[in-house]
Amino acid sequence: MENINENLILFCSILNFGKGSKALKLSKELGALGGTIFLGRGTVREAWLNFLGTTDLRKEIFITIINKSLEDKFYEAMINEFHLDKHHKGIAFSMPLKYCINCGGSRYDSKVKKEGVNNMDYESIFVIVNKGLSTDVLEAAESAGSTGGTVIHGRGSGTQEKAKLFNIEIEPEKDIVLILSKKENTDNIVKVIDKKLDIEKPGAGIIFVMDVSRTLGLYKG
Repeated sequence: MENINENLILFCSILNFGKGSKALKLSKELGALGGTIFLGRGTVREAWLNFLGTTDLRKEIFITIINKSLEDKFYEAMINEFHLDKHHKGIAFSMPLKYCINCGGSRYDSKVKKEGVNNMDYESIFVIVNKGLSTDVLEAAESAGSTGGTVIHGRGSGTQEKAKLFNIEIEPEKDIVLILSKKENTDNIVKVIDKKLDIEKPGAGIIFVMDVSRTLGLYKG
């Protein structure tokens, strides 16, 4: 794969339970740099944007790193295999990576044209908190304009292995909450979550936000 260190993106899909392994196999065939599957729990909100679009709350979150040149192929494959262009099938989104380690070690900047629902800008909010506080996070986010999210439980695949997300170790007693937000709402959502859970207090948790460059499966109405 040429220029692998010049334009990498993180490709993420949230699928119905049981679809993650198929996505992993498909991604390897397309040339991805491995992949990770997390078990998760989704939420459903009655709002103009139904984040998950399904009544089945069990989710599998698949993430992988790919070259930007493969992005179109990945989205086409997600449509063909999982019908993410239809309602209630799941979502996919891309996030540019500022730099990556273990893919050559080079640092690079990525300037990606944003695409998606009516050219709206989206951002992804990641909140890592103690187990059992994910409901508080989602309620705070909803009061600030969020329309739903996905809870990822931090459990490694082996008894001695800890799960990692963006090189952050996630202990079994931690929950990760992933929220896709319109860019205009992100700051307020983060502030409300911070205020309700006192995130700035040592050991209370962590919040980080990443740009979303492309989306699939998000619908109005």
